[in-house]
Amino acid sequence: MVDVVPKKEKLKVLNQAQELDIKLTIIESKEEWLDRYFRLTKVLWENRDAHTQWAVIIDDDTFFPSMSNLVERLATYDATKPYYIGAPTENWGQMNIFSFMAYGGAGIFLSLPLLQQMNEVYDVCYAFKDHGDKRISQCIYQHTTTKLTWERGLFQVDFGGDVTGFFESGRPLPLSIHHWKSWYDVDVVALGRAAAVCGDDCQLRRWRISDRWYFINGFSLVQYSSPMNDMLGMEQTWDPSDWAREQGYAFSLGPLRPKDEKKVSFRMKSAVLEGQRLRQIYVHEPDSGSPRILEVVWSVTDE
Repeated sequence: MVDVVPKKEKLKVLNQAQELDIKLTIIESKEEWLDRYFRLTKVLWENRDAHTQWAVIIDDDTFFPSMSNLVERLATYDATKPYYIGAPTENWGQMNIFSFMAYGGAGIFLSLPLLQQMNEVYDVCYAFKDHGDKRISQCIYQHTTTKLTWERGLFQVDFGGDVTGFFESGRPLPLSIHHWKSWYDVDVVALGRAAAVCGDDCQLRRWRISDRWYFINGFSLVQYSSPMNDMLGMEQTWDPSDWAREQGYAFSLGPLRPKDEKKVSFRMKSAVLEGQRLRQIYVHEPDSGSPRILEVVWSVTDE
């Protein structure tokens, strides 16, 4: 369900949804954006059916690398009880300003019992006039006893610029990724093509080639400037300051390590699926000199 789509895009989006066997409803609204955002709680409640277990509100630059992983994770929760599931910002300083709540970029998951409670006080909550996801948290915290359940596989990704450390961490495949076409540029569609030949969890899988070379499937091939044997720490590439590493992000992202300023990174530029074969092109573009290109080919055999 989409709250608003430009008219010229409406037919295109509906046709794409039909091809994917997705039941899609597009609602055009003249309400202010933040009001439209919160109104989705009522729209989702009024459009539930006998099979509906969860209402989900996400931003337009939210990506789920594996819907099957997401569905399996949600199945571990009892949807017949009130649940408010999501993830806060990774930035501790920002969390202190906007509070501990589910951010829309990581995805806000509301069980139907909780959604019903929210709709019973909908008019009161609608009047809060705050940010959309903040208004949802205010409604829940002030009118129910439900608290946020932090699902650690969901990521708001509240950092821009050089995000390579996040994607090259070798940790389990995220359930959600945010800001991939706004704060930074990662071709998540090309990234996802690896799933066709080696499964969902093959995306961003990290292989150690030597003590300096690592291959991160669908993202990069990296040569570190010195032996890198820290398999747990995430490289702090987006903000290399000690404060950010030790306090700003460690709470949400766990162990971090300093940025390797001299590492060489071949970033994936394209991925072409040809039947049971996937061709990936990785490119290193130095500040001076000619670029270097690496091709990785995946093939599926019957053996």
